[in-house]
Amino acid sequence: MENILKVRQTLMNSIFEVFERMFYVFLEPAESRPDGEHSYRAAISFSGPLMGELRAFFSRPLAEAMLRNMLNVGGNEINERLMSDCLKEAVNMICGNFLGKHDSGQVFDLSIPTYDSGLQVDDIKAATDFGALRLDFSGGEGSLIMVMMTFSGRDLSVG
Repeated sequence: MENILKVRQTLMNSIFEVFERMFYVFLEPAESRPDGEHSYRAAISFSGPLMGELRAFFSRPLAEAMLRNMLNVGGNEINERLMSDCLKEAVNMICGNFLGKHDSGQVFDLSIPTYDSGLQVDDIKAATDFGALRLDFSGGEGSLIMVMMTFSGRDLSVG
């Protein structure tokens, strides 16, 4: 049995670390769960001793800040290809960081990340799995991210 509180803290630390080091964005846990303000989704699956999927839903202001800070682009230079690459790389780094912290002695396989844009409120609600670990963060000024991690074949308990 895994302790869900430990998994939650490890995931939160991984998110903070990746955003601070790679994107120079300092996130804070969100007080509420603002559905419908996320325009982009990136996801990656993982397998090994722990199997599951990590999905992240990004608001446009956050995604643009990530692009500006990582690639030094903005305004007219932002396009769908750069947005896709940046957000897919973000979930790849978060998942890799998490798995390394969770169990550094094991080998995990990661899928190729996926990306969707133009999400609607119903898309976000449909993607909210019962039993998934969900973390919401704000980077200020409309910069929001919701990260969901689901696990398969494992019992995650609170105890």
